[in-house]
Amino acid sequence: MLLSFALVLFVALSATAGTTGKIAGRVTDTSGNPLIGATVLVVGTSYGAMTDANGEYFIINLQPGEYSVEARMVGMSAQTAEGVMVIVDQTTPMDFTLDPTAVGETFIQVTDSRGLIMMDATESFHVVGREDIKTMPVAGIADVVNRQAGAISRGGLHMRGGRSGEVTYMIDGVAQIDPTSRSFTSAVPMSGVAETAIISGGFGAEYGNAQSGVVNIVTREGGSRYTGSLDWNGNDFQTIGLADDWHWGGIDPDDINPADPEDPFPWRWANVGPFAEARFNMESTLGGPEPFTSYLLPAIGLDIPGDMNMFFSGEFLQTGGGMDGRYGYGFNDWVERWTGNLKLTYKPNAKTKINLTGYYMDEQYGYGPWDWSRYEFPYILEGDTLAPGQSILYGCPTIFRENYSLGAGLTQTLSDATFMEIRLNQYQTDMTYRIYNDPDDTTTTTEFYGEDFTWDDWQNVTPTRLVDYDSFYRSGRHRSSWAETRSTIATFRTDVTSQVNQQHQLKAGIEASYYDVFDYYIDTASGGNIYAGRYHVFPNAGAAYIQDKMEYRGMIVNAGLRFDYFDANFDEYPADINDPINPGTQPGDPDHIKEPVEVPIKYHLSPRVGFSHPITERDVLHFTYGHYFQTPTFDRMFSGSDYDLSGAFPIVGNPDLNPEETISYQVGVKHQFDDVTMVDVTGYYKDITGLVDMQNNFYSAVDAYDLYVNGDYGNVRGMEISLVRRPSDFWSGSLNYTYSVANGKSSSATQNYTYVWAGWIIPKKESPLDWDQRHTVNAELDFRIPQGEGPRIGDTPFLEGFGVHLSWNYGSGFPYSPSGQGTAQPLINSERYPWTMETTLKVNKTFWIGGVTMDAYCQVNNLFNRQNINTIADIAWYDADLNGDGEPDHDPTGSQDNPYVFSRPRMIRFGLGVEW
Repeated sequence: MLLSFALVLFVALSATAGTTGKIAGRVTDTSGNPLIGATVLVVGTSYGAMTDANGEYFIINLQPGEYSVEARMVGMSAQTAEGVMVIVDQTTPMDFTLDPTAVGETFIQVTDSRGLIMMDATESFHVVGREDIKTMPVAGIADVVNRQAGAISRGGLHMRGGRSGEVTYMIDGVAQIDPTSRSFTSAVPMSGVAETAIISGGFGAEYGNAQSGVVNIVTREGGSRYTGSLDWNGNDFQTIGLADDWHWGGIDPDDINPADPEDPFPWRWANVGPFAEARFNMESTLGGPEPFTSYLLPAIGLDIPGDMNMFFSGEFLQTGGGMDGRYGYGFNDWVERWTGNLKLTYKPNAKTKINLTGYYMDEQYGYGPWDWSRYEFPYILEGDTLAPGQSILYGCPTIFRENYSLGAGLTQTLSDATFMEIRLNQYQTDMTYRIYNDPDDTTTTTEFYGEDFTWDDWQNVTPTRLVDYDSFYRSGRHRSSWAETRSTIATFRTDVTSQVNQQHQLKAGIEASYYDVFDYYIDTASGGNIYAGRYHVFPNAGAAYIQDKMEYRGMIVNAGLRFDYFDANFDEYPADINDPINPGTQPGDPDHIKEPVEVPIKYHLSPRVGFSHPITERDVLHFTYGHYFQTPTFDRMFSGSDYDLSGAFPIVGNPDLNPEETISYQVGVKHQFDDVTMVDVTGYYKDITGLVDMQNNFYSAVDAYDLYVNGDYGNVRGMEISLVRRPSDFWSGSLNYTYSVANGKSSSATQNYTYVWAGWIIPKKESPLDWDQRHTVNAELDFRIPQGEGPRIGDTPFLEGFGVHLSWNYGSGFPYSPSGQGTAQPLINSERYPWTMETTLKVNKTFWIGGVTMDAYCQVNNLFNRQNINTIADIAWYDADLNGDGEPDHDPTGSQDNPYVFSRPRMIRFGLGVEW
């Protein structure tokens, strides 16, 4: 039934991801002879295996985490290894030696079961576990990813020089990506994450629709006893009020000073520097037996076979936005977000596991700096209207976002060596972009595409911008725009994993998803013209893959092949893009598109292979080669595809776009210095083709439009050096350095459009891309005293639980194009921003009281309060020599002294956590 459903349903763009790992090894006696028929069990679970004729065993289908593993043989002592770590998609080696002359059981504490060097890892792979996340000064998954080698944050995440949007985020094996923009819009509570795996290169055939990387997030499962946690962090002990009373009423607009808005809205005035942040963040978790089936039903005589456990994690976040202490009110970047994630795990018997998952997020946040822009035509959806009163906040653009995901998964063990996973999931993300509103207002309406929109006269909000003594804009309206987007993705996938023998693990799977995506928008150009558009499409796509993991003593090979297809399911595409519409028709008319045809289905194969060659017990050589395809964003494919060619420089989406392709190579070597320290040196090259660009098409002698096409290309080459030290003698750390050269014809899909509009020649040769940061260094240093250790006063280890974590980042300057070139063929990104550096400190003290663990901590972002330049307000001003010393002044704030060009200053957060 499910298979039939999959075949009818079409197939998924969302990549599949592993969520389990494996333990394998050998059991011998004290003479080194293999023990045949020894039993190896994972304590507290139903998983286990018996050794074969070579004394070898394997245990598959294990959730990531820490386990105790026991080996037994009749007539010999038993041995239990504690602290054995299992990692997603990796093999944890665990050998046992049993003594035939001893009796009883021996215990060994495993400190490096993950293997300082994971011999079977052919890809560039970094795992951040739950305990790592708790000690790091991070506020979300993005902070974790940005600390890894090859990751650069510049208008989005760029992995190894690729464009933003080329990284796929997975939550429990299902992609959580908005297909209209390929952005990760979900916020997972960090306390609910069991493990995060970041793969920056060489990922296998099971991962699709990702050119540059995969972030695989596995959430926690409930156990046999109740556990929970509560964590608060922020810079005040109260929630943040909304800005309903923040206004300019009663104030002379010609005599505004920084103190004026302080009293009515102190939270947004938090005057602690160039940008201060009001923050309130609360996370909670609860896990254990599901009470309804575990206690309530048995109490009335209804016993459900097996065990059902639950795990819930939730988060509430509220920030007050950035303020400027010199110039009055600041930027519209406040956030309010609720997030919840629930996982139910039911095990009716030892071979069956059923997971039910639910995720929900409700978020609203201010979008964009607005205090030096103006509002022109305030259109909003009828029934969703505005009565601003005198609150200037009501004139600000706001994004309202709602995400949910519902899923059901079945894991069925078919034999000791084979298991199958079946998963159904529906993910939906809704986004509305508009001004903040009051639903009680009523005004006249105007119609666009069958939707009624209202006009408010904004009589109570200053319609013009106010300029103070130093020419800094103090107030005014944001230019009008409104948008609503909804993406719904129904997904089916099934995978079968079989450990055929000790050397071969086969994995194969198919995917299927159906998309329901619509987008409506209204915008105004600088000249006051109103533009509107919409699309409602139902694409489908599909994939099948097979891969073999071959593990030998001297060689590990990961080889796989992936097949993908994408069907735009669109039949209103003009046969001739140079003659696309019938004269005299309007968008939406049934005969508007001239000779419409159906967009063909796109197919492609992705071969991938990786080798890992252990040279010695402490050295390994690794290599990967692969083809990686990615479907363009739906906005590039469908926005404007109704061919509304009114106005100047119209943009039209292209449903006939091909997938973008990256061919990637990497080779590296790992060396282990001692039991706790290793280094990995990896070089890589990426050849990128078929990137989305824009092409100017004339459909008459004087009329033209711009169409998205697969016309761009680029290449990236680089080297990463990663040094890791495991915890030992109270301290641990990591250091990674990345050298990268990212060149391409364009830094965005719209660069050609901008050049045509400016009258410049479209470049043919490659130049540094906007995110081409040549040198990047990340360092983590952690000092921590475990429970019961450290210096003592009498019998009391008074420093137990004390920890310090120092995080440091250095980045060389990003490129920019100089101003005032006065040529139709300007230099592109030939100059460089200054380098940046930021240090973050987190100090904590843990207390153990009975069965409760309490943790108090303080985090300081930008410890040395360094003023890093994020952007330049006015390139001409930056390059100007106003003081006449013969050198450019390099003032990034521009003529209006814009403080938004700098990154955050020093910010201090306090936190308190309780766990039981």
